[in-house]
Amino acid sequence: MRIGFVIFKYFPHGGVARDLNKIAARSLERGHAVRIYAMSWSGERPPGAEVVLLPSRGLRSHVRQRRFARRVAAHLEAAPVDLVVGMNKMPGLDVYYAGDSCFEDKARSQRPWAYRLTPRYRHYARFEDAVFSAAARARILAISPPQTARYQAIYGTPAHRFHPLPPGIERDRASPSASIRKTMRTALGVGEHDQVLLFLGSGFVKKGLDRVLRGLAALPAEVAESVRLLVVGNDKAHRFERLAKRLGVADRARFLGGRDDVPALLAAADASALPAYDENTGTALLESAIAGVPTLATANCGYAPYIERAEAGIVTPVPFEQARFDADLARLLCSPQRGAWARNGRALAADQSIYAMAGRAVAVLEELGAGLAPPLVAFCVFRFSPIDPACRALLPTAAACRERGMAVRIYAYAWQDAPPTDMELVRVPVAGTTEAARRQRWQAWVAADLRRVRAAFAVAIDAMPAADLCLRDQLPARPGVQAAPLRLPGRDATRRALGYGDQDVVFVLAAGDLVAAGFERLLVALGRLPEPVRARGRVLALGRLDRRFHAIARALGLRAQVRVSETSVTFADAIAVAEVFVDLAYRPRSNGWLFDALAAGRAVLTCAAVAESALVRDADAGVVLAAPFRQADCTRAVGQLIEQAALRQRLAGNGARFGADVSRHGAAAILADQIRRRCSERGADGTRAMHRDVALSA
Repeated sequence: MRIGFVIFKYFPHGGVARDLNKIAARSLERGHAVRIYAMSWSGERPPGAEVVLLPSRGLRSHVRQRRFARRVAAHLEAAPVDLVVGMNKMPGLDVYYAGDSCFEDKARSQRPWAYRLTPRYRHYARFEDAVFSAAARARILAISPPQTARYQAIYGTPAHRFHPLPPGIERDRASPSASIRKTMRTALGVGEHDQVLLFLGSGFVKKGLDRVLRGLAALPAEVAESVRLLVVGNDKAHRFERLAKRLGVADRARFLGGRDDVPALLAAADASALPAYDENTGTALLESAIAGVPTLATANCGYAPYIERAEAGIVTPVPFEQARFDADLARLLCSPQRGAWARNGRALAADQSIYAMAGRAVAVLEELGAGLAPPLVAFCVFRFSPIDPACRALLPTAAACRERGMAVRIYAYAWQDAPPTDMELVRVPVAGTTEAARRQRWQAWVAADLRRVRAAFAVAIDAMPAADLCLRDQLPARPGVQAAPLRLPGRDATRRALGYGDQDVVFVLAAGDLVAAGFERLLVALGRLPEPVRARGRVLALGRLDRRFHAIARALGLRAQVRVSETSVTFADAIAVAEVFVDLAYRPRSNGWLFDALAAGRAVLTCAAVAESALVRDADAGVVLAAPFRQADCTRAVGQLIEQAALRQRLAGNGARFGADVSRHGAAAILADQIRRRCSERGADGTRAMHRDVALSA
């Protein structure tokens, strides 16, 4: 395959240029022909790659870029390639490597409104729109999840056009030897007891060098005299040298320019800082961490979460406050945690994923060049409610599809939860005077869009004509449509927060329709118990409920013991406080939440109408009432569960052991495998076939 890379300016110490080198080298290793277009070039050229220099004149950088883009297009017309990969944003790209942050976001948040009237703004906005607009065709190699979210928020870019990449750190940064450290410190003239603070990266303004200089000036006198700041990177240093003089730290700050001996500099360093104003990733953060150098970063750096999770340094929150950064810098240099930060950073070097960017990028390019773009799987839900058992299956199944390389889009009219951050959510804009009218228009809108985007497969929560699979109908007899057991918050703290005492026995129901889940049956059972027993019972119901049932609770004297919430209490919180999970459905149905309750170690009270009641019997993890339903049996069971703590503990333990079997958590994976198989059976024209025989089978 012939791959053409385009970069405005190549200089060897730029982050985007280094990433270009890695991807180009891996492409050459894989046997592909590589051509690189650039306006200017500084440094050595990659061996084996064809470099085409197209200098472009103009007084302003945006004028030169516009002319360069035209020259690249003309050259490609005469000497075409199979795939055009841009390292900068410009029209005509097949793929864009998202090494820069969102220009439009910065123009709106960091510039005055008048800036958007300038020719410079119009140029950069047009070049960015050519890549990210919903109507564009370019695929995006995404290296920063926060930036991906910003692009989607501003441009509505479909999620399936983004291909996430892991970091791509050079392995030579890890674990430098003590001899290299000593040699480099001697060469730099650094004393044995001096502390070297490293600022690493080109782009001094963007990366916050002024903040580091001010932090250096604010250090306590007893610390400041031993600190030496080394500034490494290609940029205009004059204004920062003047700032260092004004702050009185010029004798403690050295500007070394761009360097090729970064591993040796990391070996010589005792700490590093990157308090960026705007930083897409922050490769220097990971480089410092794996070299065992405690690191200080601002939270807006794309790779700051790696530092936070690994506990390899300090992350200063945003919005940025200089006083907070000054205090964090002093702590970075003086804290007794420095040894632990260094060890944790070195341990991060064992994570192979942080070196995998180039390999994954080339794999994506090969898929795109071969026409193997991932199929789009659409999930359709009119109202997403986190307490609807059928909705419980949606996100794990969608995540399993993504793990298998499929693109995922979710269509919803209403979404009663935090929107997913790693999948595209399309809120369908329809209106109507009745629920039925809105639902009908929603279905028509979704069907039209599925044809437009050529979705390979459509999964709906409820039956709809455009769907290949109705998830509510396909919930299996052996459920567990989840990737892992439910993660619960702390039990004691959650009980206190929700107002439950140590002696309260909490019965939890969760359903989109609480009436259908037998809410009234539970109330009647509780109301018929003797007062001392009834007084210990509590009901927490998550879902919608007709007002008349509140009147029933009052009539039974249970108003103070019953709490109904549709959105304010999460299912995880409810299960954390529960002793017993309840579903006493009137008609046959499935409730995937019941399996979560079992796996979380909660006793279950249900009836034979619920498909998952077979699991409760198998696990001996609760009480299954027979069909036809008898209220007296329900009342007796509720009383026993309240009075007999040993019974609850035995049932809960059985359920937890039953749910711990990891094989019971694979239904989402099974369904995703079947969807992928059906997608591969599409016709040559890419249109969707109707495959209604997909089923969840354990």
